[in-house]
Amino acid sequence: MSLSISNSNQQGKSPMTSQKLYGKTIFAIGLCIALALLSIYLILQGMGANSQGALGRVTESRAALPKIVKEPNEVVMFFGSSMTRAGFSPRKFDADLAEQGKQVKSFNFGFGGLNPYFQNFLSRRIADEFVKEDRKIKLAMIEFNPFQTTQTRWNNASPVLDSFLTLLANDEELMEIAKTDLTRGIRLFNIKYLRGSISAEMITSFFARELFPPQAHQTFKDDDEIIAERGRLGRLLGEKFDEEYPNYKGEAWSYTWQGGGTIPQERSEETLAIFDDYYRVTQTDNMMKNDRLSRIRSADIEELNFEPLLVEHFINIIKNFQRVSENVEVMMLPKNSKWIKTTPAAEKRLAAVVKQIEEATGIKMKDHQNLPQITSAMYRDTTHLSRYRGDIAYTNYLIQQYQNIL
Repeated sequence: MSLSISNSNQQGKSPMTSQKLYGKTIFAIGLCIALALLSIYLILQGMGANSQGALGRVTESRAALPKIVKEPNEVVMFFGSSMTRAGFSPRKFDADLAEQGKQVKSFNFGFGGLNPYFQNFLSRRIADEFVKEDRKIKLAMIEFNPFQTTQTRWNNASPVLDSFLTLLANDEELMEIAKTDLTRGIRLFNIKYLRGSISAEMITSFFARELFPPQAHQTFKDDDEIIAERGRLGRLLGEKFDEEYPNYKGEAWSYTWQGGGTIPQERSEETLAIFDDYYRVTQTDNMMKNDRLSRIRSADIEELNFEPLLVEHFINIIKNFQRVSENVEVMMLPKNSKWIKTTPAAEKRLAAVVKQIEEATGIKMKDHQNLPQITSAMYRDTTHLSRYRGDIAYTNYLIQQYQNIL
């Protein structure tokens, strides 16, 4: 009898005991997940994962927007890729126009690693800031980069897609995504607010790069003497930079430098001479051949098989700037045609895309790909203009083209 009562009592308590057990288990799992997320967040913050490369430059430039819109002088903005970052010298642009009595403040909004999909959201944030302050950009120059708009470039962006999106999109835009894809919407808000805009794919690729750094194409190799000299001169230039810019804070996007780089007027004659020697050992035929192969692999630079989605997003970029700019100019930047030779089929595809963009925006695109003022010696690699050579020559050209607008 007592045994039956005891069994009955145990059976009666079993559901409550199970509920408590389940509750403790769920709590423990939730606590572990929360601690894991916090640990990952703190580790990535400590390593600076969200302040490196394109992420850092985008974040710092966005933080400067409230100050930019309050500039007393006419605002000029050059918006584009790493080719814009390398090829436009905003402080030289302003200084030369000041000699003509024209007071402008120009900014270099060139970013490596951003395709038109990401640039569309960034341009929205720029437009939002100018609309909020009822301010207009006097001249917006927008780079159309063909090889940044290819299917290959789009496919290669998959590891950073959600991270960059949560960094650049506002909550309303993320909610629109959630309305059509609830699972992805929840994931995006999770990345934005619980992971500091660092997705699992970006974490994986970040640590993968640390453990297995990507190997550049080394199909062609310089001799050991040139390689050694390249390293020596590179270290020497680093030392000269520290000497000449002792107060440099290591910013990815400097407001003081207006998003651009150093200018020759600030450098010593000795430093400029070292740069000449450095370019001699870094712009070798072998280095250029390797860089060309890298661009073909990563961006389909010679075949140019375009991604229609990226073309549409580029059209939206132009429209975003048209909302807040008195003058909008769209151009293709100088091309190192000595090394990059697009196929005839690629040229036809490019012409069709240019026509599509022009018809959608009403703006005639300027073709600066083969300017006589820019020679092959003015590039640091197969795509980017070099400091103190190409950037100065191209900035001079832009001044001549647009000085009457300002």
